Amino acid sequence: MALVIPSSRGIKRERNYASPPTATWGTGMTASATPHALSATRTEIIAATAFEAEWIRITCQETTVSASLTDSLLNIYIGGAGSEVLFIDSLQAGWSATIVSAVSPRSYWFPVRIPRGTRISGTLRALIASDTIEVLVELGTSNGEHWVGSGVETLGETTASSRGTAVTPGNAVEGSYASIGTSGYRYRYIVPGIQGNNDTTLLGEPVAWDIGVGSASYQGLDDWMSQDNAGEVQVPWHGSQGFWCDIPSGTALQMRAAARAAVSGLQYACLYGVY
Repeated sequence: MALVIPSSRGIKRERNYASPPTATWGTGMTASATPHALSATRTEIIAATAFEAEWIRITCQETTVSASLTDSLLNIYIGGAGSEVLFIDSLQAGWSATIVSAVSPRSYWFPVRIPRGTRISGTLRALIASDTIEVLVELGTSNGEHWVGSGVETLGETTASSRGTAVTPGNAVEGSYASIGTSGYRYRYIVPGIQGNNDTTLLGEPVAWDIGVGSASYQGLDDWMSQDNAGEVQVPWHGSQGFWCDIPSGTALQMRAAARAAVSGLQYACLYGVY
């Protein structure tokens, strides 16, 4: 007798944008007129999700300015207007290209469950007063292909400067590990986030990043690649992908970096753990 394999469920997907692509694709947000402060209101991205989602992709575009620091952090909320709950904290959103340029914008993908009918909104904090951003959000199902978490924890953010934690990449060698933070949950998936440096002379070179514990690479979580260019754009080579992992609660996590050529200034890192 032949083995009967059930047919797959249809894979669903929704988003807050539609073709054709434009420089203002997504939902526009404006940061507070006070540098590094969150804007007072939440900007609605999706009024109500159409189905129970198993993943979310968040793309940040059109924040980079040549020869300028564009540090910024994006908060994502769920819940009705006036009763929003913080869902994903301090996504590094600055130094991101426009979607119609020759360089990809900055994206994050998280395997996390979001109930049907959920309202999604966001706010931005930034170094530049009243800075603007375009935010693209996609939601989907995965036909049971992967583990799905319930939330995302951020480590390493520095809201007072709209940055992450300073890390100095090594010059053609591994740099020193910098402490990023301690996990408050058991992570099954983790995404590194990298943003800018402390001047406006990015390398135009690839940089390899390692996640470590006790000054050693942790469970093969190494060589996550980012790319800089001279127009102050920074983007991950791996698109929006992070690492599948099993990191216990209470783990002190670190990051280090190795550049192909001489580095210019510090770079700033966060970690986003899905639990």
